[in-house]
Amino acid sequence: MCCLRAAHPFFLFTANMKKKKQISPTVQPKQKAKVKAKAKPKPVPSTPSDVEYQQLFDTCTITTAKLAEVDKIIDDKVVANRGRYEDIATMVQGGAMLDQQQTFSTSSLFRSRPLFNAFSTTAQRQLANPVPQVPEPLFQQLSPRAPALSLNFKPPSNPLGLGYMCQLGGDISLVGNGRIPWYFIACVHYLECSFSFKKHLHNGDPLTGYTVQVPAGRPKVGHPPPFTFEESAVDALKLMGFDKVTSWKLPFILRKLEAYNGFGYFKYHNMNSPYLWSYSNHYTKGKYVKDGKFDKDAVSAQLGSAVILKRMEERGLIFIPRF
Repeated sequence: MCCLRAAHPFFLFTANMKKKKQISPTVQPKQKAKVKAKAKPKPVPSTPSDVEYQQLFDTCTITTAKLAEVDKIIDDKVVANRGRYEDIATMVQGGAMLDQQQTFSTSSLFRSRPLFNAFSTTAQRQLANPVPQVPEPLFQQLSPRAPALSLNFKPPSNPLGLGYMCQLGGDISLVGNGRIPWYFIACVHYLECSFSFKKHLHNGDPLTGYTVQVPAGRPKVGHPPPFTFEESAVDALKLMGFDKVTSWKLPFILRKLEAYNGFGYFKYHNMNSPYLWSYSNHYTKGKYVKDGKFDKDAVSAQLGSAVILKRMEERGLIFIPRF
């Protein structure tokens, strides 16, 4: 009888219930509305692109009322000191340091020229000091004064700038050979020193001592102050790594010139830098009057470095490869 009771389904169910805990029905949690992931903001470029730099340069129109002033600066300060800038470019590239009086003299007959520097050091000495029985070298006829300028020169189409050579009134300029362009050094000299040869190219501090502003404690040339402009300029350009640059195209040149003053105009004010474009259709007003202080109504009185290059190219003094 006892076995029959135990086998009855009712008794089996009751026994199982005693063994198991009562389980309450599961309450399904409310599903939260799906939150759309925020789209990541597109990265903002820190500088103008190469194409933007080229378009700005090619569409640059110099303010008519400022043309005479621009030309005077180019003639009296840039072209007049071309030889010194070329000497600096040669030394940065690794050329032998010549005697200071001979190298830095404005009346030096064999001033550094790209074609002249194609010869070996021995050949250069032979050209500079020919023995009496040897015929005069080709470069004996070079004049120490500034080259004659032609206003009718139109740079031919050569977008790659491969070994480009242009004839400028008897003076030959080789573009795209990896050496710092002399006109780039001239622009930096203007922007940092207002063309003064008594200041460091690094930041405009006086050559009578080491630099105080950033970069401080320059130049490192192995002797105490005072310093010559040339030796300090070589230190400044090497410090920027320009001796390692092998291609000097237009966008690169403009970007490096703008970098001297920073890209705050482009990044924070959506405008072209007066450091490049003052005196042209690409700039009207707005400038940093001091570090971190921007005045939207202030107008730069300094000629933009890109405008200098634009006018020099218009006059046929230089040609800057685009690509």
